[in-house]
Amino acid sequence: MSWIQPKSLLFWVYCLIVCTGAFALLIQLLPVARVTWGGILVGLPFTVATFAMVTIILHRLDLLRAHRVIGKWLALGFAWGAGAGTGIAMFANDKNMRFIQNVAGDGFAQNWQAPISASIVEEGIKGVGVFAVAWLSRPILQRPMHGLLLGGFTGLGFQVVENITYSANAGINSAQGAAGPALLVGILRLVTGLTSHWMFTALAGIGIVVALAASERSTGQRFSWFLGCYLLGAALHFAWDAPQPEDAGLWSIGLKMLVYITLFAIVYLRVVVRDERRWFRAASEWAVSSHLAPPGELDTLVTGRARRAARRAHPGPAGTTRRRQRELIDWVQVVGTRRDTETALAHHSGQGEFRMT
Repeated sequence: MSWIQPKSLLFWVYCLIVCTGAFALLIQLLPVARVTWGGILVGLPFTVATFAMVTIILHRLDLLRAHRVIGKWLALGFAWGAGAGTGIAMFANDKNMRFIQNVAGDGFAQNWQAPISASIVEEGIKGVGVFAVAWLSRPILQRPMHGLLLGGFTGLGFQVVENITYSANAGINSAQGAAGPALLVGILRLVTGLTSHWMFTALAGIGIVVALAASERSTGQRFSWFLGCYLLGAALHFAWDAPQPEDAGLWSIGLKMLVYITLFAIVYLRVVVRDERRWFRAASEWAVSSHLAPPGELDTLVTGRARRAARRAHPGPAGTTRRRQRELIDWVQVVGTRRDTETALAHHSGQGEFRMT
């Protein structure tokens, strides 16, 4: 199934919004960048490091290598976050915060307009992008792990470009010029990037993909998945931007990050990992029953402990065995996803859904 879908109106809407958002970002950023371009250069290594750090985290979270099948869709999500996300959010946040100020007054707006607007506007824009890519990629993207990866890379695209805008703005109000403030901003954004946009949208992505693709669940269950996961991501964003007590130090940021990592780990381990392992076992059993693979070996791939035990029991270089395990995992992902796709297409062929274009 190609990611280029010229017969799909949604595909062209996606392209238009990404291009429009990127153009809007350039218009808003260029006047500042012409003055503080030095800050952008200072902050660029930290932005690259953030991209690398989060990419590694997402790949490590993908224990059974689901990204090998859906990589092009993850790239579309990243493009939305980077292209459409920040450009539209900068404009929409400005309008939204002015509205809050006019309605609630200057005192309330000073403390609360940023968290309210960010949790609504930014999470909304990223969520729309996840929805668009998930819809275009149906029925390939169906599992919670798919949603986590798609949401994570969409949020990462937003996060990377937002870091660039923060570096550009760092030196505007500083008498020291752009370099010093941009360095501090770069370090802070790198450290706090561990619990930033990628995490918020990864949580939302789980709910969006399940709500769209899990046809075996009732409408109420799918809506509950969407609402719970999306609101959790938005709530974390709101709490992150909420005002802190005046005597709060850096320890408060570290404590908040620890709480966020704990909450994310609970969802990840109890929902995403369990579902992914269940799916992998089912796909392996189907491959064996269909005489596509010999019995026994695929059972050793489900958990890291089982893979390590298999490597210890297998005579020969561990590197060769590890490479074979990766190849087998990739093969199960391909044939299992193909089976799911064909099943979904057959199930919905009479309902006008999941049509290949």
